[in-house]
Amino acid sequence: MIDDQGDRPVQKREIFGWAMFDFANSSYTTVIVTVAFSIYFVKLVAPGDRADLLWGLGITVSNVIVVLLAPIVGAIADDSGRKKLFLAATYVLCIAGTAGLWFVLPGMVALAMSLFIVSNVAYSMGENLAGAFLPEISTPGNIGRISGFGWGLGYLGGLLCLLLVKPLLGGGFTLENTGNLRWAWVATALFFLVAGLPTFLLLRERAPRGPKRSIPKYTRIGFSRLATTARSLRHFTELARFLVIFFIFSSGLMTVIAFAAIFAERNLGFTTGELILLFMLLQISSAAGAMFFGFVQDKLGAKLTIQITLVLWILISVATYLCESKTLFWGIALAAGLGIGSLQSASRGLVGLFSPVSKSGEFFGFWGLAGKGAYAVGPAIFGAVSSATGSQRLAILINVAFFVAGLVGMQFVDEKRGRAAAAKWSKDEAPDP
Repeated sequence: MIDDQGDRPVQKREIFGWAMFDFANSSYTTVIVTVAFSIYFVKLVAPGDRADLLWGLGITVSNVIVVLLAPIVGAIADDSGRKKLFLAATYVLCIAGTAGLWFVLPGMVALAMSLFIVSNVAYSMGENLAGAFLPEISTPGNIGRISGFGWGLGYLGGLLCLLLVKPLLGGGFTLENTGNLRWAWVATALFFLVAGLPTFLLLRERAPRGPKRSIPKYTRIGFSRLATTARSLRHFTELARFLVIFFIFSSGLMTVIAFAAIFAERNLGFTTGELILLFMLLQISSAAGAMFFGFVQDKLGAKLTIQITLVLWILISVATYLCESKTLFWGIALAAGLGIGSLQSASRGLVGLFSPVSKSGEFFGFWGLAGKGAYAVGPAIFGAVSSATGSQRLAILINVAFFVAGLVGMQFVDEKRGRAAAAKWSKDEAPDP
């Protein structure tokens, strides 16, 4: 496999180094967003009827910030040819924000939300920048497997971090166990720090290095690149169409990630130990789904893979709405793991297929805009409906609508045209031999 400059073969160690960032940052989503800090927040930091609403608000605010910043940051990273430097900055900021959660005591809502917003913004920006390397280290024939390998390794990283903090969570989400719970956030930050180092040691910066500019100049250039993309939107119609549809079905997916543990604890009576075991199995299932469907994507195409997983998500959402027992929910959660891994991996792979290397940072910034916009909208709607009706089950029906709309919308995405548009753009930009 040769990169777009034709003289530097992509080594397997580089692919491994790139995938290790997924391995590292999944510690944050698993422990902070999904399994532990979310419950700590709604049970101890902001208890009461407004807890769901406040947690949804924190997610919304952080993702609105990402929506506003992601495309311009991606455009500047493309212009400078320094995506690794931008990635390193988000890495350090997320680690610092996560470790800072140690200072959050019960009742400290403002501090908790501030640190969560900072760390979640940094995490999300880093996810976009890491994804922007995908077109550089893959080909159309293996992009599904490489993206799936990254997502799969990520879920295993989340599992390993969860095992690491499990003794600290064992005492439950109680006032008496607050000290141990606070150290879990520090342990997560340290895991992210250590596990992310291979990315910066092994992954090469392959994009051409741009000229050094002042920050105002970078900003002007970034907006200029976005303006060029806007004028060229007709050339990338399939990408634009997919990102709209991605936003719709991701609103449902992000709601699942944000409220899954809260739903299981509140509606089905899952204990802390059961939640930890549930999400350990979920991580394994998600890793299997990402890796398996990565091969499926390379065989059947990203579009069909996404459609298959959206059907699975519709069935999962209906089953969750009807679920009244822990036993059934275990099975639903395992199926959800397959759906989470495959849908996220295939979506990232499709954006990679539709992205010229010279615009990968910018286009993955738009991918982040759509995904984090969905993270801002979906959980906020779920939290508002849940708080207004007193029923999380009724709020789940919103997810069904998101997934159905996404399934219908995918019918209007032409994968071949999207790939051809990216290839033509790259060819037109290439210097004459």
